[in-house]
Amino acid sequence: MLGSSRPRESEPEYEAARRLGGEIVRRGAGVICGGYGGVMEAACRGASEAGGEAVGVLLAGGGDPNRWVTRRIVASDLPERLRILRDEPEAWIVLPRGLGTMLELVFIAESIVKGTAPARPLVLLGAFWEGTLATALSEAAGPGSRALDASLRRASGAAEAVALVRGSS
Repeated sequence: MLGSSRPRESEPEYEAARRLGGEIVRRGAGVICGGYGGVMEAACRGASEAGGEAVGVLLAGGGDPNRWVTRRIVASDLPERLRILRDEPEAWIVLPRGLGTMLELVFIAESIVKGTAPARPLVLLGAFWEGTLATALSEAAGPGSRALDASLRRASGAAEAVALVRGSS
């Protein structure tokens, strides 16, 4: 799960991510995310409240994880953190907003295009990233661009996002 660190507990984006974390666990998986605040905290909270695992991928020296993280992975630097967030999940669900989220999304997309990561479900929750992915697809060429396009899914809510990952819809 990828998303912004800005939303706070009372905001709709936080609650949407909390529902997403819980839905992921109810469908038999765990959450892996950056492990800090905002929607990362919310998704970890939802996962933990549903009795599941919430893995935080933290930067060495980058601060403490949110209180809902049940397992930590510490990366020595940003490139390692990006690789872990790319390689560990069975799929990616991308929530709106955040420069770091944009970096993660573009890194994953480029990795699929270049064949350095296997294509797997890449779910965009809401329409926020549509323009970014349209640009990525227009810049990509060859079989990798087809793999990226085939991995993309669009969802309007948490249950739909997880269903698209788990093959339930």
